[in-house]
Amino acid sequence: MANLARRIAPAAALGGLAVVIVGVLDPALAAGSLSASEATADAGGASPSVQTAKLVAAETCDTAEPVTGPVVTTRWGPVQVAATVAGDTLCEAHAVVWPTGDRQSMQISAYAVPELDAQASQQGVMLDGVSGATYTTEGYRESLQQLLDSL
Repeated sequence: MANLARRIAPAAALGGLAVVIVGVLDPALAAGSLSASEATADAGGASPSVQTAKLVAAETCDTAEPVTGPVVTTRWGPVQVAATVAGDTLCEAHAVVWPTGDRQSMQISAYAVPELDAQASQQGVMLDGVSGATYTTEGYRESLQQLLDSL
């Protein structure tokens, strides 16, 4: 029995450490899902629920019109971003123009543009970037930033 405890104790300690790390990095995951009282507004209607706010944001994004940013010239070609913005919420972003001047630019854009679109839709202009597509990433970021600044 003591031998078993010696084997389990390190695993339990590491598991506990993992829970603490996740809790620090993402408190929403550590807290679990919302309780029923948090997910719905109380009868007095003091404040809208989290779910209602998300539904309103989704509906607003569905009806928002896309806006196109300026064309940014990079070393390997132009980059232009269009985005759907509702109020101060960036709903979606995607490139409408990207470098295609040569075979290598087309290959790089084929994998970089979808990744940049996904990052921008989730993170806005705080893009992580795409390895091997530095100029395209910078052009994308600049076009998106200028688009948002113009609103």
